[in-house]
Amino acid sequence: MMRIFIEYTSVLLIFLLAVYVRQILFFFRGLARLTKGKNTVQHSVTVIIPARNEENYIERILNSLLIQDYPKEKLAIIVIDDQSTDRTPEIVKEIAQRSTVTITLLKSDITSTIRSPKIRAMTLGIQHSASEIIITTDADCIASPGWISAINSYFEENVGVVTGLTKYGKDDRISSPFWGIQFLDFISYTAIAAGAIGMKRVLVSNGSNMAFSIEAFDEADGFDALTHINTGDDSLLAQKIAASGKWKARFAFDDDAAISTHPVMTWKAVFHQRMRWVGQTAYYPPYMMFFMICTFIMYVALTIALPLTLVEWNIIPWIVVTGKFLTDYLIMHRFATITKTSDAMKYFIVTAIIHIPFVLISTIGGYFFSFEWKERTLKKESA
Repeated sequence: MMRIFIEYTSVLLIFLLAVYVRQILFFFRGLARLTKGKNTVQHSVTVIIPARNEENYIERILNSLLIQDYPKEKLAIIVIDDQSTDRTPEIVKEIAQRSTVTITLLKSDITSTIRSPKIRAMTLGIQHSASEIIITTDADCIASPGWISAINSYFEENVGVVTGLTKYGKDDRISSPFWGIQFLDFISYTAIAAGAIGMKRVLVSNGSNMAFSIEAFDEADGFDALTHINTGDDSLLAQKIAASGKWKARFAFDDDAAISTHPVMTWKAVFHQRMRWVGQTAYYPPYMMFFMICTFIMYVALTIALPLTLVEWNIIPWIVVTGKFLTDYLIMHRFATITKTSDAMKYFIVTAIIHIPFVLISTIGGYFFSFEWKERTLKKESA
């Protein structure tokens, strides 16, 4: 009976691996099609930063924005205080008083009917902006002096949304392997996002490093259709903007276009972060949903079949897992080379081993259990 089960599972695994390899190679080809931005027009820009209890980081991100090599008269900063209980608002006010760049502090309205704290904050910020381009980032990030210039260079004609890489800075409070594992796992999603954009598709856009034309935002009706969700607003907005066919998406891969943040400190926090990201997958296009369902089934089948082969030997599950690892290495090596993050590749093997149970737990948790984010407990909404 066990032999028959493994044989049938092996047949299924071969099919699922074929689906997986085909889709990953699709993204792999997209990475080769990415090009650098050539726009030289300096658009007016507003950087919007939602912040909740970020007294340890808010000064750092604001200071990095104040030394941008972008014309100060074309730059504005809006910080949305999302019901902070620490000194975040006071620190913003102190910096604004001595700044030559306009810094506006707004307070998020908790009585709003908008479910997502992030969308509430972004909506408020956009309502108070008069710029052509909106750039979003997080309060715990830090930008290089050329960040805004690099992002702006991608806003050529008919470009409606630009997304870039978010890096994890090293942190002495955690071990190097823990940093490397979560960083490599994190940028694997960005690699797929960048590859999709290279193939003229939009899947994922990280709000910590994202920009969009206000004209494209308005034409896509902004967040109007997303007020019921509590996660994934950045990716879904990017998908909406590109869906019209009028506006193009670009991935900014210059060194200066990347932004840095800090890694999370515990495995529990990593799981809750990934559980939060799971919520947006329910809104992905059909071809990507098919790919993700097949991948999930493949992970489940491998988790069951690999241990069983130690009792009733069958080489197929081991060939499948090896094929998956080689395919993953191929796309991650190309993406790490493009983005100059190859240092993290030394953690590839351990990350690849952990990735399968990690994804299974995060997916089940994200769909069926609550997760913690910014000192709030949330649960994925019904699609």
